[in-house]
Amino acid sequence: MKKPLLALIAVAAFAVGLFAAVTLTGNKGVFSEAHGTVVPLEKGKFGGDFTLQQGDNPVQLKDFQGKIVVFYFGYASCPDVCPTTLSIIGSALKKLKPAEQEQVQPLFISVDPERDQGEKLQAYAKHFHPSFIGLTADPDTVQQVASQYGAFYAKVESDSALGYLVDHSSKTYLVSKDGQYAKILPHDMRRADLLASIREAL
Repeated sequence: MKKPLLALIAVAAFAVGLFAAVTLTGNKGVFSEAHGTVVPLEKGKFGGDFTLQQGDNPVQLKDFQGKIVVFYFGYASCPDVCPTTLSIIGSALKKLKPAEQEQVQPLFISVDPERDQGEKLQAYAKHFHPSFIGLTADPDTVQQVASQYGAFYAKVESDSALGYLVDHSSKTYLVSKDGQYAKILPHDMRRADLLASIREAL
């Protein structure tokens, strides 16, 4: 099966899962639908807790309850969309007041654990904002977490010096302080969209 067809199937599966999650459990929460889509987190349907690694240390989503969690799936060797989106996230965070920043935890989840590990991943994430935490895990675990949130990615061989690229979805996720809802912002979000979504949930 060709990679473009796999990507199309993954997008369709995401859309069906998203529709089912909203239809079955409603979408009322701390987020409005402005700028993105609000989805209840319910095990077996959409989202939920996960455990990844920050270097040698396990990190769970529930570790940050009481904070809004902003996270993005990508990889450190990404030539375009990742640095663009992470720059928008970092810029929005810098617009928050110090007391607001303390209530937000940004995460960068690498879908390229083969190359993104330890200090390299942390340095890349913190380049965009000092509060970023870079996370990854073994390939099966990363795939499981991505699937929970309707994200997809696929390794693509390349003639570049990088050896290979990773095609991946580009959405930004915000999880509410109580861990009950996620808001999904599209790849073309603006800083103002993200900033408004964060502030409405504080």
